[in-house]
Amino acid sequence: MSLPLSPLPKPAPLASLSAAQARMWQALLQRRFFKLIGGGSFTQAGKIATVSQAYSRAGVDCIDIAPDASLIGLVQQEMKNSQSRIAVLMVSVPLDPDPHFRKIELNEPGCIQCGLCLPACPTQAITLPDTLAISQDLCYGCGRCVPTCPTEALHLLPFQVESQIEAALSHPATEAVEIHSHYIDPYMLEAFLIRWRPLLKNKLLALCFRPETVPAEQMIRFVQTAQQTHPLPVFLQIDGAPMSGNDHPEASRPALKSALQTRLAFEQAGLTPPIITISGGINRHTATLLQAPEAQFIAGVGMGTMARQAVWNLSPEEAAHQAHRITQAFQQDRWRSF
Repeated sequence: MSLPLSPLPKPAPLASLSAAQARMWQALLQRRFFKLIGGGSFTQAGKIATVSQAYSRAGVDCIDIAPDASLIGLVQQEMKNSQSRIAVLMVSVPLDPDPHFRKIELNEPGCIQCGLCLPACPTQAITLPDTLAISQDLCYGCGRCVPTCPTEALHLLPFQVESQIEAALSHPATEAVEIHSHYIDPYMLEAFLIRWRPLLKNKLLALCFRPETVPAEQMIRFVQTAQQTHPLPVFLQIDGAPMSGNDHPEASRPALKSALQTRLAFEQAGLTPPIITISGGINRHTATLLQAPEAQFIAGVGMGTMARQAVWNLSPEEAAHQAHRITQAFQQDRWRSF
């Protein structure tokens, strides 16, 4: 069935945003946006506290965490303790079975205690003191351990957040929401936005997806559904290689390619593209790639694995210094006219 296309409405004026939301939106408009991604299913409070304080002190525009009310309160306090400007606190939620919301489960009878999976885990969630154990708080579902298991005792299962969404969206510190989708179904999105409308109305909204999984027309309609239903500005986070944890200079190429594909789809339909950011494979090399003329439209990045691992074993001062080194390369004013 063909989905109707219509012009995207103009975003709400900045006067309707809070001070932190307005700063974040200006960073997006000036294409110098940097978001720390805590992880949609990463719930280890100590490490979340460490990275949140470090990147808050570094002046990030947004901190994106799992929809857990206790974590929201913790990050809010860490931002206050940092004595820096307050970043927008965002929570990520799944619209459907999205890879950002899953955890490793162990089939204990099938495990032979070989330990081959231990070095594959980027968060040391898997331990083997006597028998193999998995810390669910440390696991964020990257899946690197699965192919290492010779007995197929490790399985990825959905991380259930449905019962937490209302509390997370109701929390006064939550100023932005990111909706992750694998299917990119506009009808599912419309139902979600209508259901949670009272709790979403004063929040910035981001849509995170991989555009190549559906026809361009469906992807455009998905974005338009959010624009036409939500009263505040909406932007996109185009996902390249989710949770890759890859520091290779070319790791963010898939995200760049998908972002360009998204922009061209809107232009070919005669529509103004929305604001586009990228995630998945983002690392210290990405800032250089964004200087290329064909990448100048990208408004900023969300960095997860590489940003977290860079600071969480450091002292508070060292962590803040390292976070500043990472973020400053992305927060230069790249404004150019097209």
